[in-house]
Amino acid sequence: MRSRISRRSFVTAAVATAAAATGVAAGAGPAAARSGVARVTGNSRVDHLLARMTLDEKLSMIEGQPEAAATTEYEAGYLAGVPRLGIPPLRLSDGPPGVITRRDSTGMTSTMALAATFSVADAEENGEVIGRDARSLGQDLVLEPFVNLDRDTSWSRGFNTYGEDPLLTARTGAAVITGIQSQGTMAQVKHYIAYDGGNNVVVDSQTLHEVYLQPFDAAVKAGVTSVMSSYNKVNGEYASQNTYMLTTVLREELGFKGFVTSDWGANHSTTSINAGLDLEMPGGGGPSGTSIPTYFSKEKMKAALADGTVTEATVTRAVGRILYQMDRFGLLTGASKHTVTPLKTARNQEVLLRTAQRSATLLKNKNGALPLTASDVASLALIGPGAGQTIATNSGGEAAGGLLSEQTSALDTLRARAKNARITYAVGDDLTGTPVPASALSHDGTAGLVRTTDGATRTDSVLDFTTAGGNALPVGTAATWTGTLTVPTEGDYWLNIQALGATGKLVVDGTTLTTVGAGFGAAPRYGVVHATDGNAPTATTDGLANGRTKVHLKAGAHTLSVTAAPDVSGAPVQIRLNWVTPTQVRANHDAAVAAAREARTAVVFVWNTGSGDLSAALPDDQDQLVADIAAVNENTIVVLQTNQPIALPWLDDVKAVLDTYFGGDQAGVAAADILLGTVNPSGRLPFTWPKDLSQEVAHDPAHPERSSKGVDGVTTYSEGVNIGYRHFDATGQTPLFPFGYGLSYTTFRHDELRVTGARDGGLDVTVTVTNTGRTEGTDVVQAYLGRPRQAPTGVQFAPKALAAYERVTVKPGRSRRVTLRIAPRQLRYWSDKTGWTLATGRRDVLVGSSARDIAFRREVNITGR
Repeated sequence: MRSRISRRSFVTAAVATAAAATGVAAGAGPAAARSGVARVTGNSRVDHLLARMTLDEKLSMIEGQPEAAATTEYEAGYLAGVPRLGIPPLRLSDGPPGVITRRDSTGMTSTMALAATFSVADAEENGEVIGRDARSLGQDLVLEPFVNLDRDTSWSRGFNTYGEDPLLTARTGAAVITGIQSQGTMAQVKHYIAYDGGNNVVVDSQTLHEVYLQPFDAAVKAGVTSVMSSYNKVNGEYASQNTYMLTTVLREELGFKGFVTSDWGANHSTTSINAGLDLEMPGGGGPSGTSIPTYFSKEKMKAALADGTVTEATVTRAVGRILYQMDRFGLLTGASKHTVTPLKTARNQEVLLRTAQRSATLLKNKNGALPLTASDVASLALIGPGAGQTIATNSGGEAAGGLLSEQTSALDTLRARAKNARITYAVGDDLTGTPVPASALSHDGTAGLVRTTDGATRTDSVLDFTTAGGNALPVGTAATWTGTLTVPTEGDYWLNIQALGATGKLVVDGTTLTTVGAGFGAAPRYGVVHATDGNAPTATTDGLANGRTKVHLKAGAHTLSVTAAPDVSGAPVQIRLNWVTPTQVRANHDAAVAAAREARTAVVFVWNTGSGDLSAALPDDQDQLVADIAAVNENTIVVLQTNQPIALPWLDDVKAVLDTYFGGDQAGVAAADILLGTVNPSGRLPFTWPKDLSQEVAHDPAHPERSSKGVDGVTTYSEGVNIGYRHFDATGQTPLFPFGYGLSYTTFRHDELRVTGARDGGLDVTVTVTNTGRTEGTDVVQAYLGRPRQAPTGVQFAPKALAAYERVTVKPGRSRRVTLRIAPRQLRYWSDKTGWTLATGRRDVLVGSSARDIAFRREVNITGR
């Protein structure tokens, strides 16, 4: 209870300060005026600082710089501050989700999974975890939440979103912001705007306001500190220098009072400061010291000041916006904290477990195959690396990789919790492999590889140096191994370079096949190599970062080079060359099928860390593995770990499918809880799952202009407001699974729908939810608005649009009355002539359990009175 009180008091103070920014801060403006200090922000402290700052000091506050090597935590961005005036440095840390620095940090439940909870409360708690971690790790601002929409599920960053619906994204993102900032950490919402796959986007005003701006509007109302401008062009102008978007819309229409930061390298001009860009990143900084062209450098900005294209008043305005937010969070009066203190691990992991449990979405459950019975557990085959290890995150996309010490696998959890369990485990898809044996390594006709360190050489029979093996190399070792790799037979080999305490690079036949821990440059992006920094979905079984590559090799000799470069961790250098041969790949597959054949029930964990390209198979021949297991065991259950829709060619052949997305550090425990029925799944899809990629709005073959590639490089949102499930409704297509879909171990009935006007001008939708099954469960009641019977001329309405939703937990045989509030915004449309305008007349309110499972339809008459 104390934490809740503290959080609310901070939010109240923040809101009050934000409100003061619209005018003169209480007691500050007149004092500033009497002292002759120019009123820039209305905050006396900030305006006095601005008056004392030199031009060089101001310019240092609008461009990122590298932090000194002695203190850096390898954050994503840094401002040095102005020590002379007591302005502290500002650290900006990557996400989402989580906080990424040189330190290991909490592996958050993925953004898509968080959206699948359909829970504002869970979103806020996850934000609190992020905010707490940032404070513990000495960070001031986190680059999250990511509130763009999942318009193109094959886009490489679509998995990082909160799904396809603007309302769900808006509510989830705003709650995450509230949670983050309640801990005294600034949040930076991104990416503004229409950054949904295309690099040059054309979007009409109504669609822009009603769909793509809604999450940013909610973020502003939540008091977000900063907005990150995106890389793409919007209606012909780069987002970072788009005066209409940054000033007319963001500041004048939405009322944003914080500062706008460019995405890293997204700024294209010095004069973008006139359009409303306040801070350029990374400047000379960035987590790996990357060289990105900058335009807010002192040299370029002084030239612009000299030729009159930029004024010092504009620079002062930008600095004032940054300092105002720093003061709002107490950073100018002693609240700045750059020391590193222990994470609140136990408290954080409780939130993660709850979120992972509530987000898991049951897609299929034929004949009640789940939860597992005592008979199932007494003869159970558990298959896949995601069963034997915890695949906490997607191991990319700027997500914190997690804490291996907090991760317990589904296999270990099931064995610990299931009485009389007889569980056989088969990896099926071995991500770690085994060390390449001495028999395959040589140099100049002699056994072993040549290791070169500081000009000295020696021979190593194998490349396998680990702490567990007792032979890790000394701290700071830089070494290169060269020689010959001889393979026995032609085929596809997995060659894995694995490291900790150093980066690793693997070169075969003169081609760099993979690196581990190198990030964007030659040095680790975040200073150290984290165990989860490889391209595999999880660390090796002994906790090393795992860089995997699959290469076709002919039988015989191949030149080989492996390089290790130490990181800044001060840890011993661990480096290893592992492989999985074609023979072992087949043996692992066959062992998994054999285990399934002998068991009553088989549970197969499969993963996909990439985008949701429905035209592509799962990595590592996992589809074939599932198909072969289903062929020998009629009780096959599949646990998916994917953030996006994927092809499910074996769907008809398995009994149950559970999508756990990426559950974070507690993913394994949560999956076991759901399989056993300790927890009833209640997640709902935050995206539409198509039968085929061509069903999606961004892949409609009749509209190439809608694709992320576009026509002549221009992506046109010609579908207007009909994104996601709205597009499916508008085109009459049937998806594989609709938006909002998810099964339960119990059943629900909706009755007694009532729709009444609310005092705020919205609607109250009240419905009775009855649990008609035998176990307690949580339903997600969803209310949609149909289009008006008589739509205004020239205004587009979706066939139906999500307008409200609510989670409700009901005991078996009991009923609960729940009220969903449809906010006034959902009843309005945008017009450039009239602004937000109430859509009057008759339209339907639809209530159900998904976008396609509608239990009730009620007509309402919106009069505007």
